[in-house]
Amino acid sequence: MDIHSMLDAKRIILELKGATKQDVLLEMIDMLGKSEGVTDANALKKAILDREEIMSTGVGLTIAVPHAKLPSVKQFTLGLARSTRGISYDSLDGKPVSVIVMIAAPDNDQNTYLRVLAAAMHVLRNEQNRKAILSANSPQDIIAVFKKAAE
Repeated sequence: MDIHSMLDAKRIILELKGATKQDVLLEMIDMLGKSEGVTDANALKKAILDREEIMSTGVGLTIAVPHAKLPSVKQFTLGLARSTRGISYDSLDGKPVSVIVMIAAPDNDQNTYLRVLAAAMHVLRNEQNRKAILSANSPQDIIAVFKKAAE
């Protein structure tokens, strides 16, 4: 699955401003909410924050993958943000998060949804990919990491 085509340089934050989990989630929701694929930013905000209340999307390895399926999402929309200082995120391994990939998905395509989640985790689980993302100088360099991983 070529998830690099779902990323856009406009939806990549090279250094998060927020210092808390809530702050960075809101920062990313604001960014994704302005994309063409998301028609209701408030619905996205509610879904992402509600999901985090149920269980943290901090999966370990300094990665978080907050995600939501909504009728108001017209197409799969991904955003990526990084924090060189790390964000306390209630991760499964207790470690701070450095790379966050947020996924907004249509609610009517479970198969693709699962494939997108799996593809994102495939890229992020690889330590070399995480290092390349954290040291990238531009959003295009980050997209290139995902593109190379798909090859």
